[in-house]
Amino acid sequence: MTQQVRRALGRLPVLVGVILLAGVNGALAGSAATDPTTPSAPPLQGAAPVRQSLANTCVFGDPVGERPVTVDVEATLPKVVETGKPVQVKDFSLTFTIGEKALGDVAEVAGGATVELTAAREDKKTPVAVPLTIPATQVPATGELKLVATGKVPDILLKVAGELRLSTGAPSLALTAAGTPLKPIACKQAPDQDTLLGSVTLLTFKTPQTPAGKPGEQKKPGTDARAADSPEDGDLYPIALQPFEMQGTSTIARLGAFARLKPGFMINAVWHVDLENTEGPGKITGSVMMPASQATFLGFGFVPITGTMELLPEDHLTGNHIIDVDGVTIPEPEGSSTVLIPLKVYAKLTDVTVNGVKLDVGGKCLTAKPIELNLRGEKYGMFTGGVVRTDPKTADPAYRDFTLPGFSGCGVTEDLDSLLTGMAAGPGNQACVGVNQVGLPWDAERKCPNVDPPVARR
Repeated sequence: MTQQVRRALGRLPVLVGVILLAGVNGALAGSAATDPTTPSAPPLQGAAPVRQSLANTCVFGDPVGERPVTVDVEATLPKVVETGKPVQVKDFSLTFTIGEKALGDVAEVAGGATVELTAAREDKKTPVAVPLTIPATQVPATGELKLVATGKVPDILLKVAGELRLSTGAPSLALTAAGTPLKPIACKQAPDQDTLLGSVTLLTFKTPQTPAGKPGEQKKPGTDARAADSPEDGDLYPIALQPFEMQGTSTIARLGAFARLKPGFMINAVWHVDLENTEGPGKITGSVMMPASQATFLGFGFVPITGTMELLPEDHLTGNHIIDVDGVTIPEPEGSSTVLIPLKVYAKLTDVTVNGVKLDVGGKCLTAKPIELNLRGEKYGMFTGGVVRTDPKTADPAYRDFTLPGFSGCGVTEDLDSLLTGMAAGPGNQACVGVNQVGLPWDAERKCPNVDPPVARR
């Protein structure tokens, strides 16, 4: 019996109740709470610090008038929040860098500030006013003054899945010196700045269904990975997993292009295990959200091309943008697994420019048929993640590369299908996806090579 299955089976008494009553988002936390010897699981809402520096012009009292003020914003944002639960922004602060003598001849100031965040989902926007407190701060005789304002951001509650974007507006200051109020300071932001503080993914979690019937005996996988039997769902026991983050890269051989894909998420992840044959194949299922990614490369080796690519499921015409995962897991002796993930997705192109000139491809420019991806990953941790990829050195040709089909429906004023097909379509392309449980650090064994851009390009 493999170490991963043994660890999972040790939690079965708790997981039975958790799966039925709480769903994916509570399964692992419930087992840790019941068994004090089990380490507590990382929080479901993995969080990350965000920072931005914004240029403002603020109006001080006479005779100072307008002065430039830099406002540095810091906060901690959750990565994933279940719909219907509050989005909590933690550790929120503004640091004002104010020029020498902008406040006149005062020795110490205190007071408060106000800033308005904008919470946006799709085209709907809601203002969120945040009151802040500035403690008593000594004003230096020479040089810049730094005022740190801290406060609590009101909880934001949304019941619809999607991406919540938070942007920072212009602040205002109300200060006192020696108990005497100073003239209120109003600020306005300099134009052409990126005011996006960060984004939070709102997801609706599902509860995996307990299979009907009794576990059945499974066949052993063959030496050819593609021939590994995928057991029927009714023969397997579901073990709910926490959400996963995903980072990916891809190459297009004909263009000589390398692209870093925008990070996505896998939710509703379930590991299906055969309890009577834990060393036989199992399954992993889940739902993947892959945002559109921008790419820049040289067409024909010298023409600069930019574009946005989005991967869509086969039933995308119904409005569905969620990609279903249904893969095979093969236990490895040391406790990890080999994971085989077949995918069929369409690639959609938008916002294409060639040598700086917009190429009007329209809104229906997709591959003429789905891209067939066969991804394989060894030493994959079912609870933590790993890397699944194509590999030109693998023995099985199904996992060596993928073929990009030709394009169809491209062009508004002219037919651009043959142009795009000629530039990009063909075999020999590579794909890699790193999968990491939300809340865990991105360790090297779960990251694709070169997924991080060079420091100068971050």
